[in-house]
Order: sequence, then C-alpha cells, then structure tokens
Amino acid sequence: MDLDALQTHLTHFAHARYGERSAIRGLSGFSGSHGGLTFGFEVWDEAADQRVESLVIRLSPPGVRRSGNTDVLRQVPLLKTLKAHGFPVPAIRHAGADDEFFPTAYVMFERLPGRAFIVWEPDPAFDRAPAAVAILWRQAVRQLARVHQFDWQRHLPDWERPKPIEEEVARWDPILSKAAEPEWIALGEEVRRLLLAHSPPPSPVGLMHGDCQPGNILFDAGGEVVALLDWELSGVGAQLFDLGWLVMIGDRVGWHPDWAPLNPLNPEEMIAEYTALTGRDCAGLDWYRALAGYKMAVVTGLFTRLHREGKRPDAAWEKMALGLPAMYGRAKELLLG
Repeated sequence: MDLDALQTHLTHFAHARYGERSAIRGLSGFSGSHGGLTFGFEVWDEAADQRVESLVIRLSPPGVRRSGNTDVLRQVPLLKTLKAHGFPVPAIRHAGADDEFFPTAYVMFERLPGRAFIVWEPDPAFDRAPAAVAILWRQAVRQLARVHQFDWQRHLPDWERPKPIEEEVARWDPILSKAAEPEWIALGEEVRRLLLAHSPPPSPVGLMHGDCQPGNILFDAGGEVVALLDWELSGVGAQLFDLGWLVMIGDRVGWHPDWAPLNPLNPEEMIAEYTALTGRDCAGLDWYRALAGYKMAVVTGLFTRLHREGKRPDAAWEKMALGLPAMYGRAKELLLG
C-alpha cells in the first residue's frame, strides 16, 4: 500500500474515530526497518491546531492469507496480556480486519519515545563507547530472559500451540532454493545436512519473541528500555532458538567485517548473562545458534534476489548478503564443534 492510499484510508478512519475536524500528518515509514508495512503518523485536531495522538500502524500484506507473521492481529491478545503484566510493550489503540477503513488487517500502537539501536548502522546519537554499547546488549538479554520466564500456560493458555522445533529446518527448504546465487544454495544445503544429522537438543518450551535484539528495542537517552517492539515472529516453542537468534545477531564472527554488528560482548558473555538471569543450563545452544544463522542466511538469500529482480527493492539486503558466506560458515563451525 503506497503512502497516498494509506493517507486516504487513515483520514477516513480518523474522521470516524476522532471526529471530522481531525487530520493525518507526518505519515512515513521507518528507516532501519525492512519489514514493509509499518508506518508512523499523527492525528491532529485541525480546528485547535494541536496533536491528538501519535501512532504506529502495522498492516497485514493485502491479498495474502493471514497466517503466522502475516497476521498482525495475532499479536493483540499477546501484547495486551504482556502490557497488563508490566512488560515494556506499546499499548494497542485500535485493531481490525477488512473493515470499512482498511482492505486488510491492521493494528495501531501508541508511538513511544526513544531510539532503536540498529546494530549494523546505529543512530549517530548513540554513544558508541564499548561500555555504553555493552549495556544495550545486556538489556536485550534481560528482556529475552524476562519473556522466557513468563507463565504463558497460565496467562495465555489458548493463544498458540507450541511449534515443534523438529520441523524448523525443513520449513526453509523452499526458501533456500530461491537464493540469489547458486553458491549460496550449495552452502546452505551443506549446513542443512549437518542440522538434520543431529536431533535438536532439549530446550525449555515457552513464550518466544522471535527477534529480540537491540534493533527491536526502544532505548531512552540513558540506555534504559522504553519498549520491546516487533512481535511478528513471536510464538510458543523452543526458547533456546530465541536465545540462539539473539546470540547469532550479535556474533561478529558470523558477519562480514564491513557489515558486522557493533557489539563489544562475545557470545560467551551474552550466554553467561542469560544463564545468570534464568538459572538455565544452555547446553546444546550451539545447534540452535547454527539454526538461527541458517535461517538468517536463507532469508537473506531470498530477499537479495527479490531486491535484484526489482520485486521488493531494498538495498540493505545487499549489505546483509555480504555476510552470507560467513553466516553459513559460522553455522557449520558450530555444528562440527
């Protein structure tokens, strides 16, 4: 949905919800976010010339069957429950599906202050001193530990059924075959064989964020967490994969030197922080770290192809693709011990 069309839909929505004097100002996408259908805007009272509310809208892709991360409404019961239990998540202001206002499902959140720390290209306003950056990564680990300790069986018993980790490797087979370069497919197939050669190690099963890392956290000027964002990939499943994903994002060895995360912590320090917070044994995490790297590489291969073919232009994927051989190489190293 282009901005002009969205402006029209939002104006219609605002008139119905906020009154005929309302108007939409400042509609824009988010730099640093490559997920597509997420926009910020303000609702204004034109007669009083004052802002009424600052919001973020996230839309399901129009014309696509809503399922998993394409169904924005599945977040609604989760975030409302987490908000009620004191988690730093944005409040949901409005939600709906295929109604008189929008041709697809949508959720509108309060827009909160703060900045996300995009780990490959941090906002210049962040202090890049190692001690300051380390605080942000430790905050991410703490948020993940808190999510993992949430009693989902008590508070979200009917939200989602646990996803078997045993199905995760094969799930990416169709995507691997669509990589932009044949070399990437060959590298991926080698890691796939190694993953399948070992059964997934035991993992606690519970609530997962899906992409907990500093780029999905809003921080205030002092490095404190304002909000944990982007719950599209959340679910119930093997929580060691969630930890493995965070460690993979921050593991400099798994990235190209020209496109590596700014992170003074090594994987062992991040894992030790998580262990201290949860008291959990993280034996077997290397398999999950390898799976996380495999998934990141497979997704990068596909989106780089879509970018090059002009189907979903986003030059950031070319930067991500620099690290693709290293992602597969790190995953192979972890699996071979």
